[in-house]
Amino acid sequence: MQQARLDAQVRDDIGKGVARSLRRAGKVPAVLYGRKQDAVSLQIDDRTFQTLLRNYGPNVLINLNILDNGDEQTVIIKDLQRHPVKRNVLHADFQRISLEEKITTQVSIETIGTPIGVRDGGILTITRRQVSVTCLPLDTPESLQINVEDLNIGDSFRVSDIEAGDELEILENAMTQIAAVIEPKVVLETTTTEEEVEGEEGLEDEEAPDDDTEGTDEVSE
Repeated sequence: MQQARLDAQVRDDIGKGVARSLRRAGKVPAVLYGRKQDAVSLQIDDRTFQTLLRNYGPNVLINLNILDNGDEQTVIIKDLQRHPVKRNVLHADFQRISLEEKITTQVSIETIGTPIGVRDGGILTITRRQVSVTCLPLDTPESLQINVEDLNIGDSFRVSDIEAGDELEILENAMTQIAAVIEPKVVLETTTTEEEVEGEEGLEDEEAPDDDTEGTDEVSE
């Protein structure tokens, strides 16, 4: 796991109105908790935090420096609340950790290669993009890469196929599907032939039945 440094300040006021004011001022409201210590409300610089996420991703080990008292703690990002449209961070949760104790976190899945089945006309579908893992903080990978080159149409890649190593324990069910190559769906379109069109046009030229004649033909759909 990569490491980064981030400054934070303690905030005494809480609530939706305070949070909105912080965001307008270019700050992100946050909270720090864990290791049987009291939770602390914080604020961090929005631009600095966005740069950190772009450079390191969410699975980053952070040396969080609280400017008010000079206290520096090792934390991970436990949760991010984002705007549903703009996707900017609205709130961040940081969890205190020890480098000597295992943590549980989410790790992204990355696929490598083009499946044989795709070259034969199939479609690669990704059904899980993250898995839960437990490990020591410094052993947390940025992502788990899976090679899908050998997948034929109808084949799938499951959690049990991931080569994680001894230092990493994947918490998902071993039979959980990660990716699969499926057959493309064939869409059958009904077309109207020229003969059918001509036949319909021909009906327009026929005389209409007498008013006292009841139609008895059933129209099949």
